[in-house]
Parts: sequence; C-alpha cells; structure tokens
Amino acid sequence: MFKKGDRSFYHKMQSTLAGRLTSIYLALNLVALAVVSVSVFFNLGPNGNRLAAITVSSSTLVFTASIFLIVVRRIIAPLETMTDFMQHANLRRLGARLDIATGDELEQLSRAINTMLQRLDASMQRIQRMSFVDTVTELPNRERFKQEADEVIKSAISTKGVGAAISIDIDRFLRVQNTLGKVIGEELLGLVTERLDAAVRASDRIVRLKNCETRPALLARMGGSEFAILIPDVEDPTGAGKFAQLVAASLRQPFELQHHRIVLGASCGIAVFPQDGESGDEIIRSAELAMTHARNAGGGRSMFFTRKLNQRALSKLILENEIRQGIEKNQFVPYFQPKVDLGTGRIVGCEALVRWNHPKYGMVSPARFIPAAEESGLIGPLGDVILRESARYAANWLLRGIALRVAVNVSTAQFSDDNFDHKVCTALKESGLPPSLFELEITESIAMSNPERVQRLLEPLRLKGVKIAIDDFGTGHSNLAALTSLPFDVFKIDQSFIHALGKDKHAPALIETIIAMAGGLNYETVAEGVETEEQAAFLRKRGATLGQGYLFGAPMAPEAFEAYAREWVQNGIQPPLPEKKNYHDNVQAAPAELSNQSKVA
Repeated sequence: MFKKGDRSFYHKMQSTLAGRLTSIYLALNLVALAVVSVSVFFNLGPNGNRLAAITVSSSTLVFTASIFLIVVRRIIAPLETMTDFMQHANLRRLGARLDIATGDELEQLSRAINTMLQRLDASMQRIQRMSFVDTVTELPNRERFKQEADEVIKSAISTKGVGAAISIDIDRFLRVQNTLGKVIGEELLGLVTERLDAAVRASDRIVRLKNCETRPALLARMGGSEFAILIPDVEDPTGAGKFAQLVAASLRQPFELQHHRIVLGASCGIAVFPQDGESGDEIIRSAELAMTHARNAGGGRSMFFTRKLNQRALSKLILENEIRQGIEKNQFVPYFQPKVDLGTGRIVGCEALVRWNHPKYGMVSPARFIPAAEESGLIGPLGDVILRESARYAANWLLRGIALRVAVNVSTAQFSDDNFDHKVCTALKESGLPPSLFELEITESIAMSNPERVQRLLEPLRLKGVKIAIDDFGTGHSNLAALTSLPFDVFKIDQSFIHALGKDKHAPALIETIIAMAGGLNYETVAEGVETEEQAAFLRKRGATLGQGYLFGAPMAPEAFEAYAREWVQNGIQPPLPEKKNYHDNVQAAPAELSNQSKVA
C-alpha cells in the first residue's frame, strides 16, 4: 500500500515526461533483473548449463530494450506531431490548433503553442485592420480604397461600363481645428464622418437606385480633412456630378458642437473611370487633382478632372523642380530698390526683392514662381538664400563706403522655423554686416497669427540692433492695441493706399492716420509704391519718413544698384534714373508656367 505522500510522488512521476520514462525504465530493469536471477538460480547449480543462463539473460535484456524503445516512441510521438505542425504553420493557418492530451509537458507545450497562435492570429487581424481601416473614423482608408478601386475599374473595363471616384476636402475644417483645439476637431471629424456616411447612402439611393444595394458606393477617409467616394457604376458622368452635389450640400448644414455653431463646406473633384484612370492609383490622383483645383478656385464647388488639369499639374511639377534646381545652382538673386528720406532727399536704404535669372528663359516674373514656391514649401529655403545674400551685398557696400540699411521680406515658412533667429544672426556674423543696417519685414497677418512667437523671436534681434518692420500695414483687420505692443520699428504703408491718392477721397485720411499713429509710437514710416512727384509731396508734407517706388528707382541688379547708390551718396541728389529693364523681354518663349506677363514689383 502507498502512503498519501507516496501516491503524491507517484502522481508527479507519471505527470512528467521524464518521470514516465524513468518509471518505465525502472520497471523494465526490475523485470530483466528478476528473469536473470531466476535463470542464474536454475542454470548455474550443480547440473546447470552456463550457456543457457547467458542465453536467457541476453534474450531478456534484448526483449526489455525493445519494449522500452516501443514505449518511448509512443511517448514522444506527440513531439513529431508538434514538429510537423510547426513546420507547416504559416499566416494562412493561424486558426489551426494542436490536439494533444498526454497529461504531461507535451500537452502543456501544445497548449502554449495554441495560445501563441491564437494571439498571433488576433495580432495579425488587428494589423490587417489597421492596414485597411482608418483608426479615427473606422472608415476604409486610402489603401483599402485603392484596392477596391482597382477591382471596380477592372470590372468596368471588362463590361465597358462607367464609374467614378469623388475626392472631397472639407472646407474650413483645419481652420476650425486650429482655432478650437484638437479635441473639438476630433469630435467635429466624427460628426462630419457620420453626416458623410448618411449622405453617401442617401445619394446612392437617388443616383443609383438599381444598384445601390448590390454594389453600394464606398466612403473612405484619405487622410486629414480629405475623404473619397467610390461609385462602382453610373449611367453617365453627370450622375457622378449630381452625387457630389448632394454630398456637398449635406456638409453645408451647420454643426452644433459644445455651444459652437460651425459651418463647413466641401470642395469636390470628380474623376470618371476608365477614361480618367485605369487603376486605383490613377483614378485617385485624377480625382484629387480636380479637388485641388476646386479648392484653389475658392472652395465650395465641384470640378471634373480634365486632361488640361493634368497638363497644368505637370507644368507645375516641372516649375517646382526648376525652382529647386535654381536654389541649388544660385539662380535666385536679390535685386534692390532704393528707399529715400523724404525730408532730405538722400538715399538711406533699400529693399531686397528676389529675382530668378533662369538660364534658358532669362528673368522670370516673381508672380510666376513665388506662388509655386509657397505651395511647394520651397519659399523657406528661397527666402533664406535672399536673406544671406542681401546681408553679404550690404556688408560689401559698407566696406566700399556706402552705408545703407537693407530690408528683407520674411515669409510665413521662414518665420515658422524655430531656428529663424539663429539664421539671421548667422547671416550677420558671416557677412560682417552691423545689425543696425539690417531690417526684417514681416506682414501684418504673420504678426497677428502668433503675437507671442513674434515677441519671443524678434525682440532679441531688435535688442541687437536689427530693425523690425511691419509690411503692408493697414491692409489687415488686426487689433491695433495688440499690434502696437509688438517689437516693431517701422510701419510700411501699403502701396494700394498711395495709388489711391487722387482717386479715393478716403485715401488721404487713412494715410494721415497711419503716419500720425507711427509718429506717436516713435516709428518710422515707409510709403511703398511712390511713382509721382505729387504723391511724394503729399507724403513729405504729412511727415512720412521714407519713400520707396519707381519715382526713386526700379529694383536693380546688385552691381547696378551699387553704382546708382554711390552716385547718389557722393552728389547728395538723386542721379538720373537707370533705364528700366523689362523683366519679361526674354520670357516670350518660356512655357506657360514661366511666361506670365504680369508686372514685376
């Protein structure tokens, strides 16, 4: 009889693979020992046969070893099962399971493998879901939309049918999010998604009554504030246009969110397949291109993709690449326009204005490349080049006896750079230009978009001696109290006010108000766009500090400006104006994106 402790020991022995093998081995050895003992007792006596004893003993050992081998193979058979199972395991068989019930470590191992596969299967499902579903809105994402579009377009080509893709950008969404915060922005995105989903289903029933149940339109989020709709089939393209109008109309209804009444809108681009694209990538690109043009045209409208739009996009891409190469090859140079003290008539400074000396088309109008540079994100690097070069030229003039303060325009992209103040200091240090001869011009809109940043970045530069000017003053709708608390030294009166003299009876009063305000704050004033003696006389009489415009000189190349300024400084009076160059003389053969004939500032 086993005691309780013995039974526990025996149970533990039988519940492990090593214990079972040990038990079998001991049992077989006991059997063999017993057989050998009996054989020796009977065969090694007085009349015993030693050969017979050896034969029986050997046979017993062979028999027990064979039994042991058979039993061991049966015990480890589950190992072979697990090995075969794991060798054939793959991502398509993650749902398969091992069924081993041995009551030992092998069963525990099989359960562990099943658990691992179950978790891996769940993880793969989550990864797959994340790959094809937008995690914020739970809508299909861009990749899923592309795959669905691929299949639908193949079907349309084989059946000679027509379908459409609609790209939608939610007008004013980003502005609302930036104003009210990310949390409210996400809540608003949820409401927009719900309304879009309902509008797509309703529009589908109106436009595609026959097929809306069997092949429903697909709504997806493409990223940010952009969505897309895939319409598997329409009778003709006008149906897609009607679909877009119905969806856009639903978004014009106000949203009520946390005591805010928010009015949005939609810019829609429509591409018809297979004529506008024979793959998912192509039809998405065509629809988004049309949407971009609808948005740039003012938003709140729908536009069909055309080959002309595609050509414009290609031309724009070529222009952006040429701008990038132009920056790398130093094709962009500063031209300088004089600033004159209206009281003394002496030249005291200049403004740096960027020009593109294109190797093929000559001087290219800033009206053509500045918008493209802004949209492509190249305006920052371009502005940095002009900032450095302007400081270098002004420092060289100073070494040659001409001390003029040079003003440089600062773009939004430059001012958004956290290293902007460091770049200014580096340009001054490398050129050797005293800070007092350097001026930064920022627009009123930049100043009021983030007053705290303006204070933090510009005040240290101002304390070093750099002058800070607010450009186009009077054209915005800023809080004057907030504006005048910022670190400025100069108000630049926008040229639209100067040009209005003699045409608009309110213009003189507006200019006088700006000059008086600047005087009260001890600011300089620079009147832009001065082109006649009458305008200069009016400004001089009202106390404007400086004048700038074609009356005093057009923007000039650095060498021409230096010669012009030197003569003015030496003689104390304005020299004869240099011949005004037509900056478009060499652009006649330029492609459309470079040949705009608009006036150069």
